[in-house]
Amino acid sequence: MFGAKMATTYQVELERDEAGWWVASVPSVPGVHTQGRSIEQAMNRIRQALTLWVTDADEADLVPEIHLPIAVRRQVGRALEARKRAAKAGEEASLVLIDAIAELTDREAMSVRDVATLLQLSPARVGQLKLEVEVLQPRHRSLPRTSGNRSMTAKRSSSERSVAKKAVAKKR
Repeated sequence: MFGAKMATTYQVELERDEAGWWVASVPSVPGVHTQGRSIEQAMNRIRQALTLWVTDADEADLVPEIHLPIAVRRQVGRALEARKRAAKAGEEASLVLIDAIAELTDREAMSVRDVATLLQLSPARVGQLKLEVEVLQPRHRSLPRTSGNRSMTAKRSSSERSVAKKAVAKKR
């Protein structure tokens, strides 16, 4: 686009004072500083303070640079990494669950109720995931289904399947 004005970016330095308030400043614009009880409040207030010094403060991109003690930074980093791992594990678990539902309902011809019992889900949830199977099935499998390339569920013998069914029956 011609004539489009790009938003200015301002780095906002944030750190906590002795009383627990967040002190915010914009190093590139001397005199712009404020404080807030939360990071969000400090960021809102720094935008207001910035409007007194520059004309584009309302459209500007504010990039927070939060200064924390090293021990706190490490703890935050560990927490964020744990969240990433959990999200990835959740995605993988969903794909395995969807694969299991496809195996059990389509190829093993089990009822939704039986699949729900085996997977410890409600029949309604199995029904929802079964719909996802129909949508995701071609995308999440990298190899085509052939007799030589079946999932572990498909490779179970009938005796293994009956043992699994008995284990579920004992739980009832």
